[in-house]
Amino acid sequence: MLDRERFKHVLVYGARLAGQRVQAYLAARGIDVDGFLDRDASLEQVGEISVATAQGWASNHDPATACVVLGLFNNYVDVAEVVRDLRALGFGRILSLVEFVNLFPQGQPFRYWLVEGSYYQANAERIAFMRANLADATSKELLDRIVEFRTGGDYLRLPAPSPRQYFPADLPQWPQPLRFIDCGAYVGDSVAEMREAGLQFASIACFEPNLENYAALVDSVRDLDAVNFPCGVSDRNRQVGFDSALGAGGHLIESGSETVTCVRIDDALPGFAPNLIKMDIEGEEPAALEGARQTLARYRPNLAISIYHRAEHLWSIFEQLRGYDLNYRFYLRCHAHSTFDTVLYALSENEVTR
Repeated sequence: MLDRERFKHVLVYGARLAGQRVQAYLAARGIDVDGFLDRDASLEQVGEISVATAQGWASNHDPATACVVLGLFNNYVDVAEVVRDLRALGFGRILSLVEFVNLFPQGQPFRYWLVEGSYYQANAERIAFMRANLADATSKELLDRIVEFRTGGDYLRLPAPSPRQYFPADLPQWPQPLRFIDCGAYVGDSVAEMREAGLQFASIACFEPNLENYAALVDSVRDLDAVNFPCGVSDRNRQVGFDSALGAGGHLIESGSETVTCVRIDDALPGFAPNLIKMDIEGEEPAALEGARQTLARYRPNLAISIYHRAEHLWSIFEQLRGYDLNYRFYLRCHAHSTFDTVLYALSENEVTR
């Protein structure tokens, strides 16, 4: 637990949603937080708890007497830089969210890949099997670093994010012109980035269940040969609840205030003949792949599948695709901080050019 005898103060770095969740979690267990730290100097208070910059707090207190819990959980912040700054200021202990969850595994409010580190250790054999089947040394080393971070919490062990998400420059070039299925198309940002990089499209099929995002998506691809679906993708054609509270990261739920239609790719696009499918669909990737089994078997498209929404997706989606026996070559790249936007690339032996 937190050593209050050694550390007079408990602070939470990050005064936004993740930091507030950490503070509420600790408060429910009788652990008072003495203050928030945040880079935003305009913040002064959250509820009844004061907010200060790390430099400001250290100038008025002895930082060696403080334990700082890192309440940062998103893909935008380079937490390693925050850790270096806090260490330079002399704070006594810096507790990552991974270490926090290891200390307090019960009832955590966080999702995505963040679970108790022992879960990854319990699946070491499956992770090792995936590692043995990755196609390059960069992928193998990245997998090692991801597992090391998610079990121990050392942000400084993570490599810098790889640029060009869904079309990395250090992988073979996608065949062109692309016949591209974009699952979780958001506002068309992936297509826009690929076009800016010079990729050519023969045809596009986009799926986006959030209607506000869908309207922007339709407008952004209007000049292309594009068919757009205001739907999610899954293993069954059905209507299901949808939680859009996360904005770009809305996800399916059993019931909710919003209802969206989900379709199988095999049913929606039986003759589309894709050569690239991308999925970033908030944890529904395994089901969506099942709903595309006929498409995968017939056309052997290249795949860019997000594997960071659930802890087990790090290895289970690889196992799923390998089980289809389609002779893919597998690569791993991470395109954001803290292992968010980790993508498994499955490259077809027949379609990829150099």
